[in-house]
Amino acid sequence: MKTVFVLGALITALVGVAYTQTAKPLSVAPEWVQRVEILYFPERIELRAALTPERLEEFYRYKLEIRDVQESAEWEKLLSVMRETSVEPPQRSHDYRTAVLLFDQQGKRVSSVYFDQFGGGTINGDSGTIKGGLYRWAKSLLRGADE
Repeated sequence: MKTVFVLGALITALVGVAYTQTAKPLSVAPEWVQRVEILYFPERIELRAALTPERLEEFYRYKLEIRDVQESAEWEKLLSVMRETSVEPPQRSHDYRTAVLLFDQQGKRVSSVYFDQFGGGTINGDSGTIKGGLYRWAKSLLRGADE
């Protein structure tokens, strides 16, 4: 009976740890963000190998830059989706086609978010399923870019 109790407590503790570690937020202080770059490589273009974050940054077809983002009409929308954005542990590999890169006043990158077309991606090196509206926000700004 004692063994069952100890085993049950251990499983509960492990499940609790796994549950609390499932989602990692974007975690960048909004006041640090001065500039946003959105990179895009169209999904309709087939490639022999999936695009990694590094390859996306090298081979993107479209780039949208918002300087002084805090002074732009997009700031409130970006602020809202940044707060909602998180990544959960990976389910599969990714073919990255869209990136949202955030920079501070000195031009230093403070956050990198890469998306595949199915909602997966990487936030600051952590890969998985990305929750929140950052992908929809970025794609809405790119609307018409690949028509």
